[in-house]
Amino acid sequence: MHHNKLKIIMIGPCDSGKTLIANFLSESVNIEEVDVTRPTQGVRIVEFELSNLVVNGKSHNVDIELWDCSGDHRFESCWPALRAGVDGVILVCSSNNVDTAGREMELHYNYFVSQPKLSTKQCVLFYNNVQDPEDMDTLNLSPTFSKVSQVAVNMKSGGNRLKIDFSNYIVSVLQTLNKDNQV
Repeated sequence: MHHNKLKIIMIGPCDSGKTLIANFLSESVNIEEVDVTRPTQGVRIVEFELSNLVVNGKSHNVDIELWDCSGDHRFESCWPALRAGVDGVILVCSSNNVDTAGREMELHYNYFVSQPKLSTKQCVLFYNNVQDPEDMDTLNLSPTFSKVSQVAVNMKSGGNRLKIDFSNYIVSVLQTLNKDNQV
């Protein structure tokens, strides 16, 4: 059994549901509480474990350190610290902020994925509160995102789906890191 520890950053515009997703993935809230949104001050770190993830035929337990980062640009001065030693980036946006999301996603992608030279496999885009997957087309993302996995998230009906998507994403991060480190 292999044991890994990953630092994953979750960032996106304000009010896109990052904290809800973080709480849900770490099982620190019930799905019934998902209607409350409170802005995160700077960053909040949630730690939890995923067990028995199969990567290249081997079973892994993974300690996840999920950094739930505020989308507020007041906290940009913290970004260098957030980015240090990051293994993966989850970009989150929602239908609440579709007008500005494309630009914000691009900015976050450049800073947290391109500059530290992460692979596109270490990044995933969660589009939160999607009733209809077709809605994702309204994001107008740039070609930068053509290689990034894009996942529709519906917290009300599709919570289990989100856990599966998240696990698949973590496997993708581990495979990428294992290639680099030949673990």
